[in-house]
Amino acid sequence: MHAFTSIGLRDDIARAMAALGFTEPTEIQAKAAGPILSGASLFLSSATGTGKTFAYMAPVFSTIDASSNELSAVFVAPTHDLAAQLYREAERLAAAAGSGLRVAQALGSMPLKRQLERLADKPQVVIGSAGRIRDLIAQRELDARALRYIVLDEGDRLFEKEAIDITASLLDSLPDACVRLIVSATIADRTVERSKRWFSGAERLALDSAEALRGSIEHWCFHAGPRDKTDFVRRFEAAVRPSRCLIFASSNAALFNLARKMEHYGIDFELLKSDKSGNERRDAVGRFASGQVRWLLTTDLGARGLDIADVSHVMSFDLPEEPSIYVHRAGRTGRAGKSGISIAVADLVELKRASKIAVRYGFPFMCKILEAGRAHDIEPENFFAIAEEEEAARTNVKLEAPKAGSQRRASRVAGSPRPSERPRARTADPMEYRGRAPSKPDAGGRGPRRYADRPVQAPLEGQGQGGEPKDKGRDASAKRRAAAPQRRAQGKPANAPDSAAGQQGKAGASSRRRGRARKNRGGEPKPGDPSQATPGGDS
Repeated sequence: MHAFTSIGLRDDIARAMAALGFTEPTEIQAKAAGPILSGASLFLSSATGTGKTFAYMAPVFSTIDASSNELSAVFVAPTHDLAAQLYREAERLAAAAGSGLRVAQALGSMPLKRQLERLADKPQVVIGSAGRIRDLIAQRELDARALRYIVLDEGDRLFEKEAIDITASLLDSLPDACVRLIVSATIADRTVERSKRWFSGAERLALDSAEALRGSIEHWCFHAGPRDKTDFVRRFEAAVRPSRCLIFASSNAALFNLARKMEHYGIDFELLKSDKSGNERRDAVGRFASGQVRWLLTTDLGARGLDIADVSHVMSFDLPEEPSIYVHRAGRTGRAGKSGISIAVADLVELKRASKIAVRYGFPFMCKILEAGRAHDIEPENFFAIAEEEEAARTNVKLEAPKAGSQRRASRVAGSPRPSERPRARTADPMEYRGRAPSKPDAGGRGPRRYADRPVQAPLEGQGQGGEPKDKGRDASAKRRAAAPQRRAQGKPANAPDSAAGQQGKAGASSRRRGRARKNRGGEPKPGDPSQATPGGDS
């Protein structure tokens, strides 16, 4: 107890910490108590499992008057699971202190009527999600005018793009004198930049987050291609049989596929997803924590802030690009001075990420291979050589021979060119293509009007495109124009034929056109049809 009073905690809170099993403050608890008690805003970071929750909760509780009816502190979490866990820890601390501190929970997943009933008791501490607390303050169900502390647990997630708007509106509704704290295992520079509007004078108190990674946690690395990872989990279960393994996936799609395969393999597991109800998530965590199942599948967001004792193995089903995410994952094991194993299942791209993580945080990955039903150590050179061979064999799969069935393909003579490879006829006219030639030139011999399926013939000297004299059409037109005045003087149309033979020839041509049109329609000629008459003969 004296160890806790020496860092400034009130006597009842110091007794409560001792009753909860703490014999002395952890490093982060000892360093954070003074600044928080003096009212300094902080960026507080240390490795997972170092006692960060009580590092801010115990000093804040030491400043609250249990007889007051004013709201003194608000603790905000990015997920409902973490908020529920913080609420349980706060109630444990308040009960152990015996001072009568009142704690209430405010979550969007809970019925509003029930929460309003709890708020009617005038709690000094409210724990919940940013959106629900913001709404309660806006509706004046919570009076934040006397608020002294707001703590953003796992605050780096509260300043991500999908949550920053809600977080900003909540912080804007608080009094300027309110002390603000951001707490997380890692606090990136972008989090500091995004939050500077409300944390302009905040101090940074950070312990080496990699210390636990280098000490109490072993880091294993296995190679598996993207399509082989689910089978690796099956083989790992058969070879190692971990007593309690928490497995992370980066996406819900990968999580669903893994769950489906594990169910097929007959491996008992629980699934912790953000879209499940609060009771379902609590039941899943409870079955895993009690040892009823040995595998718990979750995403990074779903597992933020989870505090489950005696997790023997943590497996990263994939490695994200952000190194700090691996730190949060690995910190689920090796807590409270116990040892644990963090496993990375990686393809070639993810192996490069693993190397960068190891260099950044100063710990080695132990290269492993599953063989003969056991996990064996392997030299890094051999490990990467085998990984490259497996990836090369997977990417150089030979395609199957084409199946017989296409008549068009089978009937083509071997060695004959494909239709697209056959040479095209070269002609003088750019409109001609695929061996077709024009049937007639236009009125000046200037190229085709339509095409006929006959071979292209080069025009002879002095001939047009259709083999006729070049000037034939031009001369006929000139003669008709010269004779037009004479025909008009005789009372004839300018384009009328000059003779009866011409008249008869014109009628014959017209009848022949009608006959061809009827034949194309499939009709039979009628008796006495003048279109069947021979030019110059009887009808």
